[in-house]
Amino acid sequence: MQTSQPTPLKLRAEDPIPGVRVQNGDDWAQIQLRLRQGETLTPLLPLGADAGLVWIPKNGCSTLKRAWLQLQATSAAEIHSESHQAVLPSTHWLRPHELSAIAQHRNLVAIWRDPIDRYVSACRSHLIELTSSRIHSKLQANTQGNPQAYEEALAFHQQLFAEQGVPSFDDNADPVEVMNAVALQLPAWIQCHIDWSHHTIPQVSYLGGDPMPYTTLLGMEQIDWLLQQWSQSAGIEIDTTPQHVSQSLANSDPWRRLQRDQLSTDAVAALHRFYAADWAFLELAQHVLGPMQPAAAMEAA
Repeated sequence: MQTSQPTPLKLRAEDPIPGVRVQNGDDWAQIQLRLRQGETLTPLLPLGADAGLVWIPKNGCSTLKRAWLQLQATSAAEIHSESHQAVLPSTHWLRPHELSAIAQHRNLVAIWRDPIDRYVSACRSHLIELTSSRIHSKLQANTQGNPQAYEEALAFHQQLFAEQGVPSFDDNADPVEVMNAVALQLPAWIQCHIDWSHHTIPQVSYLGGDPMPYTTLLGMEQIDWLLQQWSQSAGIEIDTTPQHVSQSLANSDPWRRLQRDQLSTDAVAALHRFYAADWAFLELAQHVLGPMQPAAAMEAA
């Protein structure tokens, strides 16, 4: 969280967009660490000279990033290979006062998602990363075959897990049981695994706590409508095919079959407590901006 109130930032419409930029893996790791430590950083992709997209992990961000890349005339090969890496250098990570200043000159749009649906989606795509073999593979990759560096990284993570009171999960663990167990200790797991954390920290870590900078918020079901508006405005055909990766892999991978109704009552209650700020943000946004309706997004298209 911000520990002090910075001087209000004043920008002209023609001024460069402020914020931190990511140029390599180390930069991206630092962004994730800052988010995990409680800092608010809003990822903005510019849309022309007077609009912008704030993308949030697990809130349709792969589809939105692919569409944004198409608007930039990016090659099809790059779009379909790794859209996340492709947009990172163009993303401006804004602190709250920078976001407020940018909003004076740009219509900003973001997608809000039911936090429990978002958690389950993160489980389908990333929960397996909390199993022992995946954690060891990650450590080996990060230490690039250096035995001493691997042992030091392993010792560090073993101590971290012990401090947080969580163990890694057996490779043969039941995905449903793991999903429920992690929900009950989600704050601890966020501190233990950097890749897991940026998919499961509250949406307000990205959106900020104040909805005023946004022209509108849309729901997940309104993404296709938004992309159609972009397509019409830009005069190009945008491929709006949803990227439902988990659906295509569900038959062969039980981790990809996880569903909301498999959460226990205790797990749902724990998630409601953890994501209380996200629901509070939605309530405030609906009061300030009005209901999440496509018509309200016209100015941000």
